[in-house]
Amino acid sequence: MQAQDAPKRPYEVAGDFSLAASQGNQQVTTIALGQRYSYKFAHSKFSQSAAALRGTANGVRNAELYQLALRSDHDITKKLTAYLSASGLRNTPAGLNSQVQEGFGLGYQFVDAEQDKLQVSLGFGALQRSFVGDAASQRDFVGNASGNYRHVFSKTAYLEQTATFTPNFTTRDAWLLTANSAVVAPLSARFGIKVGYLVNFNNAPPLLPPVNGVAQSVRFKKFDGLLTTGVQFTY
Repeated sequence: MQAQDAPKRPYEVAGDFSLAASQGNQQVTTIALGQRYSYKFAHSKFSQSAAALRGTANGVRNAELYQLALRSDHDITKKLTAYLSASGLRNTPAGLNSQVQEGFGLGYQFVDAEQDKLQVSLGFGALQRSFVGDAASQRDFVGNASGNYRHVFSKTAYLEQTATFTPNFTTRDAWLLTANSAVVAPLSARFGIKVGYLVNFNNAPPLLPPVNGVAQSVRFKKFDGLLTTGVQFTY
């Protein structure tokens, strides 16, 4: 008698870790951590992800990034869902003390095959931000257009691409774009090598903080790119 396949787990847990360090003339340390969790109920799905990056060069902090995202999808039809989401971001080297975004909308599963999955979401939300060197906070009404594509090469190897565009209806030129690419190659049934590249683009970055009480007219850069290579654990 042929053995039956084990039932598919309703949850997925994954964590990844990368480290870069040098000694001698340059003392550089960069640590990146990532984590995600999802659980599929009968007619809904909960997803959560988090990431942290911290880097120092010769004892001086030169990189700092913290992210947290939550999302709940409820099935309307087999492919159409309604979602609620919330996310937080801190990226002080880019001039961002805090960014909190809440959203709602609809998601559609265009492709739901064994090897390929593609979901596109459209919605609206609120965005609250505070900037380095500025005591005031900014509150905007925004939109959200995002896509998530995954191609599975094998049980433990895959390519994933996500992208999110956030148009700003309050401050027209302050739109945001985030894209994340990742490739995972297996080392064993649970561990793999992960190579990822994260892009954060802010079309209207804040001004650099004042120097000796004098305001500056120069802004932070619009583009931030982050390349990481490390180990991922999946359960």
